[in-house]
Amino acid sequence: MTFDTYICGNPHKVLYHFCNENAREAQAAWKALTQHADDFAYVPILVEDWNAQLSPWAAPAVFGREGFAGNGPETLGWLREECMPAIHKECPCIQESCIGGYSLAGLFSLWAYYETGLFQGAASCSGSLWYPGWEEYAASHHGPAGSRVYLSLGDKEEHTRNQQMQKVGDSTRRQHLLLMEDPHVVKTTLNWHPGGHFHQPMERTLQGLAWLLEHE
Repeated sequence: MTFDTYICGNPHKVLYHFCNENAREAQAAWKALTQHADDFAYVPILVEDWNAQLSPWAAPAVFGREGFAGNGPETLGWLREECMPAIHKECPCIQESCIGGYSLAGLFSLWAYYETGLFQGAASCSGSLWYPGWEEYAASHHGPAGSRVYLSLGDKEEHTRNQQMQKVGDSTRRQHLLLMEDPHVVKTTLNWHPGGHFHQPMERTLQGLAWLLEHE
């Protein structure tokens, strides 16, 4: 994995965005985010093997033949031991770290939020909360004290022939309820977008990242 760093002012907040965008798209995302806040850093992280590097544990294929290798712990180790220390060295005034992404990156972001306690904010945009074992995991964990979480989903995403992915609507609703009942979570929202999973993914993701910037 590789990452870039975009800095606005003297950043006290950093956004880690797991994505598969190219440099031009990352720059466009950065420009859009600067309209919502000052003094923050934006770190787009390019993921090369989506199903392997972002899956928190191994799971069989739910479409096609490619399963999920469950290499998320390795990705999380790289984030904690290499990426985050480099960012904090470059931006020593950072007081708050947030993480976000779309689809499987949204699931990974929420898992990293629960797993580490290092992130005060997470954005799971059209997150793959249908993932086998996710609901049981989320029900047994709490977020960091004083944290906030953004969830979103397209209103057509649960209307699919794939039986596993049909669960995404109810799984996302239950996730939102868990967050609302979590005493450590001070703010959460579930935003419904028009369309299916592949409709305007970057725009949806930017809404989630902007929400993290705008809410303390």
